[in-house]
Amino acid sequence: MSIYSIEDISSTSDRFKLYTLMCDANELKEKITFLKSKNINVINIGKELATFIDSLEDFRYLNIDVYDFIIKLLEKFKSKSFGMGNDMVAIYNFGILMEASLELNAVQLFKEFSKSTSLIIIWENQSEIPDKLVWPTQKNNYFLDFSEPQLKKLLYAI
Repeated sequence: MSIYSIEDISSTSDRFKLYTLMCDANELKEKITFLKSKNINVINIGKELATFIDSLEDFRYLNIDVYDFIIKLLEKFKSKSFGMGNDMVAIYNFGILMEASLELNAVQLFKEFSKSTSLIIIWENQSEIPDKLVWPTQKNNYFLDFSEPQLKKLLYAI
């Protein structure tokens, strides 16, 4: 996993702009504050998606509705760090996307979005495997495999 700075992310011309900012659960607020200080919007996907699903009256097309909602949400909150370079957005708490009833491929969704916008994934768990994001209690059942495209690590520095 390569290591990049906010400035690198802002100016990259990579096909896929997927980055992770690793942290422990007790460091989450600090990391969010850091990103916001760089004028990068941060989205709690779980909270936003739960509110959206709760407001739905018809669940026949749940997977399509959720996919469209996530893309629109990411588009709405993307911004340029200090008005320059690539658009960026950061997300966290997105385990809900792994819910079987949603029938989503979170890696594919993130991959497609990252073609036009730098996507920073705040990962609240440490990962021994460079390109796999794993929930510690569900190592064999639930994980996100970013071996293609490769996930890049964001350097945390103030």
